Amino acid sequence: MFQHLRSVLAGAAIFATIGGTTFSAGAETWAFYNHQSAPQFTTSVGAKTLADKITEATGGEVQVRLHLAGTLQISASDITSAVAQNVVQMGDDLFSSGNVPIGAILKLPFLVQTYEEFEKASAIVRPYVEKAYAEQGVVVLASYAYPMQYIWAREPIDSLDALNGARLRVASPEQSEFIRRFGGSSVSIPAAEVPPALDRGVVDGLVTGSVGADLWQDMLTHGYLLGLNYNNVYIIANASAFERLSPENQEKIRAAAEEVAAWNTQTMRDEDDDIIRRLGDGKMEIVTPSAEDVARAEAEIAPYWDEWAASRGEDAVKALAELRQVLGR
Repeated sequence: MFQHLRSVLAGAAIFATIGGTTFSAGAETWAFYNHQSAPQFTTSVGAKTLADKITEATGGEVQVRLHLAGTLQISASDITSAVAQNVVQMGDDLFSSGNVPIGAILKLPFLVQTYEEFEKASAIVRPYVEKAYAEQGVVVLASYAYPMQYIWAREPIDSLDALNGARLRVASPEQSEFIRRFGGSSVSIPAAEVPPALDRGVVDGLVTGSVGADLWQDMLTHGYLLGLNYNNVYIIANASAFERLSPENQEKIRAAAEEVAAWNTQTMRDEDDDIIRRLGDGKMEIVTPSAEDVARAEAEIAPYWDEWAASRGEDAVKALAELRQVLGR
């Protein structure tokens, strides 16, 4: 599937101009594929910054070219595979659940409920995730979090009961399970396909952070602030391509990735409350869930955590036990 694309990318990478200086084919040229399609989106800006930082930090020895979702014939859900097969050398991997199932443990609805909890949980899960990616020939460079995922719609959704019959775009099977348990249905589509899906009524709304709602605000009218989960994202590289580099350049790339990952998380966190206030100021009807709905949602989904882990093997069961102990759930 990726053979033709690999040839096209290789042919285009003979020469590049960075900061006014032209580097020859002797340098490593990496393609970096991002799951987001909108260039102004925070994580797209972060990805562009990362590409430039790596090129600059390595003195052009590693030249990174960013490709936004939809600009290559790679589905956002296939980023793990594309990096593993060295079709692209780097990826910003949000939709990794099908390829690295254990990473989705952080997306279990209502398991992780604050940024502080996410930081603790992410540290516990990281070794398991690195192991799973390594088995596919992929190196984890860094990780970051999208803000809390809420429900946004083009029609009134203001309670758990209103989910019954609603068709929503989700970013993970875990979100899909939550929607299903309250009578809704879900579809998983990449960000580039969200606007036409909303416009044509293929979906009634979506589960996303406030930054996503802001991006697609012209097609949405309601926000239901029932926080399901934070979405974890991994910045990854092909192991063979990475290991060809000098130790110095490997360290520079890791440092750049960690820096930008932290910027992504903090920037979107800073934007979150402001965006919600702005959207609620005459643009949308924003509803805060009742305490009863929150308690009902957590009680309904908590048994799914153990079901989820049991179906994904020993490492998932072990990781969930560690998380529940640390988080008190």
